[in-house]
This record gives sequence, structure tokens and C-alpha cells, in this order.
Amino acid sequence: MINNKYKYSILKYQHSALLGESLNIGVLIYFPYIDKFVFNYSKNLTRIKAIYDIVSEKTIKHYLSQIELRLRKFSSEYELFEKDKYEYFDQFIDQFILPNDGSVLQFSKNRESYFYNQDIEYIISNLTNKYLFEKEKNIAGVTISKEPLILKKFYNYLSVLDLDHNTSLNHKFYKNYKVRNETGNEFNFEYGWNNDSLHLVKPISFDLKDSKNLADKAYKNFGLFTDLKNEAIINNLKYDLLIGKPESKELFKEFDHALNLLNMLDRVEIILEENIEDYSQKAITAILNI
Repeated sequence: MINNKYKYSILKYQHSALLGESLNIGVLIYFPYIDKFVFNYSKNLTRIKAIYDIVSEKTIKHYLSQIELRLRKFSSEYELFEKDKYEYFDQFIDQFILPNDGSVLQFSKNRESYFYNQDIEYIISNLTNKYLFEKEKNIAGVTISKEPLILKKFYNYLSVLDLDHNTSLNHKFYKNYKVRNETGNEFNFEYGWNNDSLHLVKPISFDLKDSKNLADKAYKNFGLFTDLKNEAIINNLKYDLLIGKPESKELFKEFDHALNLLNMLDRVEIILEENIEDYSQKAITAILNI
């Protein structure tokens, strides 16, 4: 019996696969006992643009309107077995609602829950408040909110160069520079600047919930830049990591361990958050060849 069950999936705006960044932007709920879909999403897209510089609001709105249109069609035209929509919810979304094709909007794996009364409005309200980012005190995690702000801080210091309009500096400053490893996987770095080497910039925030998450993130990045070492040597690259510190004193010991681990990497430079202004001035000087 599935009369007291429902499934839901979180719609995420995926800004960067390399950084693992995503923002919760909507929630899709399916109640099988009444064969009903509910799709709620954030109307406040300016919050995304406040965090990320490069966001196509038009593209996001197009995806959202297409999702709503397809759900309306299923409500009015299609007669699919309740069992198929429920038991194969992820496949159903992929095939009929939004393909899992690496686009900027993607649904998460489904989650199942139970209710013991018929008040679906309470369930809808609860899930919307829990997952939609403008309702959250901490916008779905530090890896979402702080890393883009760290990166934006660096880019704002470079605003004196008017990089969006000064095309004469295109050979000195890059956006969305891709590095491909030996297996063919691509990794995107949002900014890069030329000096004696091409410096590729990546923000990493260690302001996480607990020491295990912090350690896991350190190991993940250690593995990533170990894997990209050969590409750095061949193409004369350097990886500049803009590091955000944890606020909790309980994480300081693990944070120091993470820095020691990353400092072992070749062709990697650590820039703490408080030193970003000095680092930015170094980039400006190199770009202008002063």
C-alpha cells in the first residue's frame, strides 16, 4: 500500500560541477493516492544572481516554465499507471519532466516519506520551507554561499581593469578556462590570469559543519590537484586556491591539517581569505605588465 507515502525531488541550480556547487531552487512532490504533482519553486532569482556573477536568468525561467508545462500536461492529458510514476520516480522525471543531461537545472534523487493524515498542504508547506533557499538561514550550506562570495571578492578587486569591456586584456585574463585530464574529463576554472604561468583560481571554503566534512573536502581537493599535476606541468599552469576559514574554533585543528595537506601539492598556492586583496593586486600588476 502506498496510500500513506509520497515522494519528492529537489530541483537544484548547478553552478559548477568542479566546485560541487548547487542551490536549491524548487521542490517536486508526488502524492500517489490522489495522483497529484505539486511543483513549488523560488520566484526570487535575484538571490542567485547576488551570489553568482554569471547566471542566465532567462535560461532558468525557460526551464521552470517547461517543467510547469509538462506537469500540467500530465495532469490533464496523460494516463500513466500510478505504480510507474511512484516506483520509478527518478526515471519518470528524467524521461518526461527534465532530462538528467548536465544542464544548469537538475533534479536530485528522489526521497520517500510518510504521512498519517490527509493534510497535504502541511506537507507541501513544510518541504517548501525546508528546501527552498530563500527560506533557509544558511543558503543550503557553506560550499554554496561562501565559495562564490570568495571568488566574487577576488573579481571585484579586479573591477578597476574593466575586464567585461576591455578586450585588449583577453590574452591576460580568462573566464571559464577548462583543464582536461588524461582520461578526458574536463574541469572548469572560472578565472585565470597570466604571469610567468597561467594562474587558475579556485575558491575552497572550509567553513563546514564538522571535522569529518572538512577532512573529506581536503582529501577530495588533494586528489583533484594530484590528478591535474601533469596537466599543470605540460601547460605551465598554477592552481591558486582561495581558502575560506571555518568559523567554529572546534574545526581549527582539522583546518590546519587540511592546509598542511594542500601545501604538499606541487604547482598549488594557498591564499587565505584575508590575503585575497594582496593576491588580487598581484594579479592586476601581472595583467597590466607593470
